[in-house]
Amino acid sequence: NCDNPNTPVKGTAGLRVKGRNVTIAGTGAQPGDVVFQTRSGYGILFEDCTDCTLENVTVTGGARDRDENATNGAVVARGGKVTIENCSLTDNIGDPGAVSATMVGICGIVGREGSDLVIRGNQIVRNSWDGIALYRGARAEIEGNVIDGVDMARGRQAGGGRGVGIGVTWDAEATIVRNRVTRYWKGIGVFVDAQASVRENVVEDMLTWGIAYWDGGKGNPVVDIRDNVVYNTGACGITLTAAEMQAGVRAGSCRGNLVVKTGQNPDYDASDSYCYQMPIAVESIPNDFDLGGNYFYDNRRPKHTLLNDDFDLMRFKNTAKPLMSTLSTVPSLRGSEFLATIGR
Repeated sequence: NCDNPNTPVKGTAGLRVKGRNVTIAGTGAQPGDVVFQTRSGYGILFEDCTDCTLENVTVTGGARDRDENATNGAVVARGGKVTIENCSLTDNIGDPGAVSATMVGICGIVGREGSDLVIRGNQIVRNSWDGIALYRGARAEIEGNVIDGVDMARGRQAGGGRGVGIGVTWDAEATIVRNRVTRYWKGIGVFVDAQASVRENVVEDMLTWGIAYWDGGKGNPVVDIRDNVVYNTGACGITLTAAEMQAGVRAGSCRGNLVVKTGQNPDYDASDSYCYQMPIAVESIPNDFDLGGNYFYDNRRPKHTLLNDDFDLMRFKNTAKPLMSTLSTVPSLRGSEFLATIGR
């Protein structure tokens, strides 16, 4: 994730996997029956591994490397094509001193240069940096995962939930469908030149924003944010910031989302904070960006002069019922606080 991808970085790896058609699979009934206690920054590192699979195992006990440029993760892939399915990637926190010194922690899954990933049905719980991070040239199908930071650790404090639940940056690409992202600093972010379809996810209990579309002042990101739930955030629900696109590049859309109980922390009311304290904070969007048809309820606004287009509860439930009914049948979303309260 360095500005210069050729920057040398020192790191440790627990298990390095190369080759073709390599499968690492737990034989027990649950992922916890087979455990990798990695004690390293790159827990399981797949390098140019073609048609490889990691399934039904637990990866835990990572150790944060001292080099702040190391993109540590329980599972890291560089190049190749890897499926990560039905795994438990949990309690990869690292030494508190190393986390405090570097600020960054240990991700659940990292997709690096040229990797092509399928990330499906995993429990990515209490890791000290991003739940899933995709960087230069990475591609991923991210479906049906639970990404839970648990601790919502603050600042340089070691603990789970630091960073972004799912981050897609540089020129990475992703399909992000039916995941539950909860108890993190930030929810789902599409940054710089990334492209992503973000659909039918539940993002809840965020310290700051829920979903972000951001060009970093230099890129042309493309995103479709559709039919998601954003619930209980400290800052804005969805933040949109991008300049005009290059000729022939479609900007994307933000439609059909349910945005509830956002802007809850007055500490983020200042104009120089993360985003305007609105359900959807529009900093700037391309002219052809398709924005509309989103539904709001019980959102806090710092000033009474700001537009309040929230529905009352009955109207909101009636309007949102088809989507809430669909989401309530998805296994990865069943632990959602939103669905257990508003969605009943």
